[in-house]
Amino acid sequence: MVRVLLIQQLFNLSDEQMEFPLLDRLSLQRFVELRSSSQIPDQTTIWTFKERLIPAGASESIFEAVSGGWVSMAISRGGQMADASIVQAPKQSLRTKETALVKEGAMPIEWNPAKRPQKDMDARWTKKHGESYFGYKVSAMPRSATSWCARSR
Repeated sequence: MVRVLLIQQLFNLSDEQMEFPLLDRLSLQRFVELRSSSQIPDQTTIWTFKERLIPAGASESIFEAVSGGWVSMAISRGGQMADASIVQAPKQSLRTKETALVKEGAMPIEWNPAKRPQKDMDARWTKKHGESYFGYKVSAMPRSATSWCARSR
């Protein structure tokens, strides 16, 4: 059951969200050492197990030890972005003066009311794997190692 909690922490899943990945992924079932899908714990079982760990003080010590191991092996470091997906936006063709105004957060007054909604003021150029993209970065930030313990109390 501790392995289920480790997966939950690593993938930032709630008790309710934990059941589906275990049903869906054979690799997770092997890691958790489940023999069949009928043995997969539901949200109540996970919550009850966490509640039993808290009075014994085992939850903090388990996750501090695991977090230290992950950091030393450079597997998961809280607060660092591992990879970003890019949502592309239509490319903008702006003059030098317009670009300077947009970078300051202003909108050029020459843009008529019909043109203003067509210009994306927040998208930026970025590179990923040597290719340039215009759009937005989308990423998820991992939680700290013991934040689920604090919420379940």
